[in-house]
Order: sequence, then structure tokens, then C-alpha cells
Amino acid sequence: MRLPIIDADGHVMEPFGLWQERLPARYRHMAWTRVMVDGREKVQFFGSPTSFEWSIGSLCTPGALSASGRLDIDLDTEVDPGVNDPTRRLALMDAQGIGASVLFPTMTLGLDDLPDPGFANASAHAYNDWVREFSSADPLRFRWAAVLPLNDLGWAAAELEWAIGAGATTIMLSPIPTPAGQSLGSADLDPLWARLVEAGMPAVVHAANPASPTLGIVHHLANRAQWQMGVPFQLQLAVLHVIDGGTLDRFPQLRMGFFEGDVGWLPHWLGRLDETYDKMALISGEHRRGALEQFRQQCVISGEPADAGLALTAATVGADRVLWASDWPHQDGAWPDPIEIMRDRTDLSEADKRTMFVDGAARFFGIDLDALTAYLGEGWNREAPIDAIGGMLSATTRAVTV
Repeated sequence: MRLPIIDADGHVMEPFGLWQERLPARYRHMAWTRVMVDGREKVQFFGSPTSFEWSIGSLCTPGALSASGRLDIDLDTEVDPGVNDPTRRLALMDAQGIGASVLFPTMTLGLDDLPDPGFANASAHAYNDWVREFSSADPLRFRWAAVLPLNDLGWAAAELEWAIGAGATTIMLSPIPTPAGQSLGSADLDPLWARLVEAGMPAVVHAANPASPTLGIVHHLANRAQWQMGVPFQLQLAVLHVIDGGTLDRFPQLRMGFFEGDVGWLPHWLGRLDETYDKMALISGEHRRGALEQFRQQCVISGEPADAGLALTAATVGADRVLWASDWPHQDGAWPDPIEIMRDRTDLSEADKRTMFVDGAARFFGIDLDALTAYLGEGWNREAPIDAIGGMLSATTRAVTV
């Protein structure tokens, strides 16, 4: 029997031809471009060369930067085609025991701090339309997030309406404040939250470019250290802004997720925020509910299955608030088998694991588990034992050293 695991945060790799096919002509020269020069890959974006220390193929290969990996994996010949081929992706999900996957982008993760809002918006819609088409291959198993930059709130409102009509499961927001200084706690965003509540759609704040010029980390830390510090810091910033700015108090029906920045920091962060409200009550402003209470009632987090703080986080906010996610196929995701890693943890109960693998994500994203299990057919069962899952992911994807 296979448990219908829900991957709360899987990724696709956008085909580079997407931008030339779907962007307005005036923006194509700024789009992601991948060229080979003297046998080496060069990648440009927004008219400038990037400073990646690894190839795009390595970016899209789990474990590529480990001791047994390589920095020069070729995207065209060595990366599993499931990164952007829906038929192959479904076959991988079957082999892995994943019932449904919520899809997020790769190259379209960091748009909010670009100095050209028109280009950012056009890039987001080009991706959104492509991932909608990708997901149409199996709308029950492929759930997708529409990327929503917030530089132009009028455009964002219109794109949200398009996404709702197009069948998006959620929207993806950047944790990074806009160039105009608006954070996720700004009252300017209230019409967006109101429409999400009305539509019954959750919002996901997904870690973006760790070298964001808005955050300034690039001036202090090199590439790997940006990942070490910049990714969780972005989500810490987003949680702070959403709670401290009163967003959740103003919209108590809003559901919000914070994805791909680990989880072990969350108990400390929420506890410190509540402690600060007490110690600095005269300047903290009024908060109807504490930070921990707000998170428990309205938020979820996803992260690394091997995170040392996973069990503490589940005990603090509730296992239903911690969602399992593969981050497949990214190089910094759990490796070699993210299902097996969490399955074998001894600090989580079987009930907690089942909740984190299946029930929490179904509740947050509004996925009908009975309908999904019936659709998957024979061999899939919501009551499948936890110890029978996993052990397939690394065996069904191409080895790092191909």
C-alpha cells in the first residue's frame, strides 16, 4: 500500500525557451538566457551575467553539491526530464509514492526586487501561464502556485483574479519587501488578503534569491553563506512583518504558509516575538493575539526533513502546521530520499508523520483526500503504514555522478 503523500513544495525547472515564446518582445533581451561559451555554460539575467558557482543542471539535481556531486551537471543530458515534462513527472511521483505535488518555480523565484516592475510582472505571467498548462496534464495531482510580484499592486490584483479563474491552488509571494518599502505587513496589501479570504485561497511566502539586493546580504556573504543565512532570514523577516504588521489580526480567516527556509528557528522566533511584546508593551502597539497563537491558528511552515528542530517545531505549533516538502529537484533539497529521512526519524510519532506527510497539506491547500485517493486507484490508501513508504526517490532519479 502507498500513502498518498502530498509534496507541499515541489519545483519545476522552466524551459529556457519559455521566455522567448511567452514574454512580450520588448522584454526578451532581459530574460534568462543560457549559452555555451568554449564548452562552459554562461547564464544571463536582466542583461547581466550571473555569478552562479554551479551549472543550472547542478541546481536541478538533488545532492549535486555534496562530496559525491559535480558543479557542471548538464541540464540537457544529465537532469531528469521530470523537471519540466509532466508525463515523466507523474511517473516519478508514482514511483516515489507521492499522490499530489504543489509546484513552485525555479528561475522565477526572485522578481520582487527587480528595478523594472513591467519586466517582473510579464515574467511572472509568462511563468504562470506555462505552469497552468503543465498542470493541466493532471489537475488533481498537479497543484500550482501563481507567482505574484507586489511592485505594482494594481497589476497584482488583476493577476490574482486571473490565477483564481485559471485554477491556481495558491499564490507565491516573496518575503522580500518591495523597492517601495512595502512589507507583507503593510496595510496597502489588505485588498489582496481580502480577496484571498473571499476566494478561500491560501498564500505561500516562499524563500527567494538569498543574494537579494534589497536585503543587502550580498555585500556581506559569499554564495554558499548566502544560502546558509539568507534563506531562513527571509522567512523570519516575513513572519515578523505579517504578525507585527497586524495582517493576521485584520484577516483571521487568512491562511499563510512560509516555505523553504527550514523550521528549527520558528519556536525561538515566535517565543522571542511574544516576549518582546511583553517587555516592550508601551511601544509594541496592540496585538489581540500573541505571535504563537496567531501562527498556530492561521499559518503553516515547510522545510528540511532532516532539520534538527523539526520535532520541537511540531510540538510547539502542532504537527498539522509543519508540512513535508521534497524541494525536488533542487540541489539544496533533502537528499538522497526526503521521504525516507522523515520516515526514519525517531523523535516523531507515527501520527505526527502521517499528519506532516498528508493531512496538514491537504487541509492547508484544500485538497480532498478521499477524491485524490479514489482517483489514484488501487494500491493507494490513507491508512497505509508509515514504515512501508519511502526508499524509492533516489533509485528512480538519475544519479548525481551520471
